[in-house]
Amino acid sequence: MQKRAFLFSAETYQASKSLIAKDLPGCEYDILAMQKRLAQIGFDVKSVRNAKKEDYFLALRDIAKGMPNDAIHIFYFTGHGGHYKGVNYILPVDAGSQLDASSNIKQAAIDINEIISLFKGNGRLIIILDACRDGLAHFAGNYSEMTTGENVYIAYGTSFGSSSTGIKTGISWFTEAICDEILSPDIDVDTLFTRVRQNIVTKHHVQIPASVNALLENISLHSTLGYDLSDKQIYDFVEKYEDEYDEKYGYFRGENMVFIDAAQYFDISFLDTLWRYQKVSDKVATDKGIPVPILPESESKLVSFLCKVEHNSSFFCDEYHTWYYNGRQIRMGEIPPLPPSMQAKLPEIGKEICLSFVPTKEDQTIYIATNLPDGCKIYIGDNTRDYTKEYIVSGGCITIEMASDISNISIRDASVFTSDEDTKKLLGKKNRNLTGDHIKHHPIYGNIINYSFDFQ
Repeated sequence: MQKRAFLFSAETYQASKSLIAKDLPGCEYDILAMQKRLAQIGFDVKSVRNAKKEDYFLALRDIAKGMPNDAIHIFYFTGHGGHYKGVNYILPVDAGSQLDASSNIKQAAIDINEIISLFKGNGRLIIILDACRDGLAHFAGNYSEMTTGENVYIAYGTSFGSSSTGIKTGISWFTEAICDEILSPDIDVDTLFTRVRQNIVTKHHVQIPASVNALLENISLHSTLGYDLSDKQIYDFVEKYEDEYDEKYGYFRGENMVFIDAAQYFDISFLDTLWRYQKVSDKVATDKGIPVPILPESESKLVSFLCKVEHNSSFFCDEYHTWYYNGRQIRMGEIPPLPPSMQAKLPEIGKEICLSFVPTKEDQTIYIATNLPDGCKIYIGDNTRDYTKEYIVSGGCITIEMASDISNISIRDASVFTSDEDTKKLLGKKNRNLTGDHIKHHPIYGNIINYSFDFQ
């Protein structure tokens, strides 16, 4: 899982006729403390002190490049901020001079919604605003309540209508509480900021930091990948006997059989066995410095279930919901419901591609006209072989040569691939922009293609 943090401070404000903004020397301590803590829990941290308006967008310009859906981003700001006519702003250090030149707050400050839009579709975003310690001018105030986009969490330094307390010679109450609590392992973000709220109220009896939660699932900023002795026993069982099972049953069947026997031996379900083995395996990998994608338990179990059962006739479920493997009754375990992160995403507005294929056959060549972008790769099967072959879209067409004996072409549960970044953006993550009768959604692979055609 990729974890990135972008930290900004506004400590020394430029002189301005339009904006009276007191310097905030304590912000230096805030940003340095957050930088240290986030690095401790595995975040790739980029920090900019005394950031001007252009510095924000320079630091954030590469966000949209290849970020996975499970990425976690933190945007942290310590400095002055407020709202004007219902819009929430961050005030960079050059906000006053920008306001002098433009007389327009939108030109001088940064709309929080601009930040949210930059991260849209690129993982989960946690916005932390330790701001608004002093009144600024007639347009300044505390952040107003705001709605937020999908998979965004906003943590305010204070509640609406109150001030956030900063200290000139040290860290602020809000940032200090975050640093106190953030090392706690395996707690979700909402629980983390509930503890931050309790921390401040218990110590200072004033200032209640509020939050807005639009995350679609619980996420943890600091996962320890912990496991217990029973997990390790399952892992050791599989590691000890897997080669023996592979030799006896063959690789694929042997892998399933060793987990089925482990489940019976430890009196747990098949899916629980896979999950508990995976916890230890992930920990072993991360201890060696090997990056592995870490999934929550429900997602891990669902992915394991789909990978094992789909297109595998050895697994069978009867009308009484009893599962079998090659006729042997097994205890499958609870199959988790499809979590929001794995559900179908609507196409991006204005980027929908209603997929079409128009095949024709001329002599020994098949031409498939398509509206897939050029450079897309797709695997196609036919009646002359038992395997699929990769083809590339060129000039709006897929060309199959030496096709005199081909009477049928098929594209079954196939994804679309491309190495071109611009084409990836057209297709959307996991091909979410592809629509039409030939498209169906797969929880793991995203939108996939099912199409066949018989030549008469």
